[in-house]
Amino acid sequence: MKDPKRLFDFPYYQLEHYPLEKALITKYDGKWVPTSTQEYINKANAISRALIRMDVKPNDKVALISSTNRTEWNICDIGIMQTGAQDVPIYPTISEEEYQYVLNHSECVHCFVSDKEVYDKVMAIKANVPSLKEVYTFNEVKGAKN
Repeated sequence: MKDPKRLFDFPYYQLEHYPLEKALITKYDGKWVPTSTQEYINKANAISRALIRMDVKPNDKVALISSTNRTEWNICDIGIMQTGAQDVPIYPTISEEEYQYVLNHSECVHCFVSDKEVYDKVMAIKANVPSLKEVYTFNEVKGAKN
């Protein structure tokens, strides 16, 4: 790849020209865990394939809400964009009513959240968001799809 043109071209450009063993690093339970450029691409591709299997179409909206900076957000971001869908990043500390407004206004079909706190807020209003099919968590949360 000579010149990246789209945001999701950058990981491939990095892999070809500047591959890193520690492209992204996130702290889990007090331990820093690296993700290589290749792992990043593999995981983003897995997200893309999963979204396509879930019938996500170009221009569908998929929400991303994370309380902390983390590798999963970046992986989902690239994975969503590769499908032609649009990600809708949402600030994590807004109220349930604001989540409902943003999710309804954007017509999100799926939502990725970081943790139990955000999951609970989204689930409290999910019934009022007709377009929202499913909510997935980065952290393991009892009763949630992960």
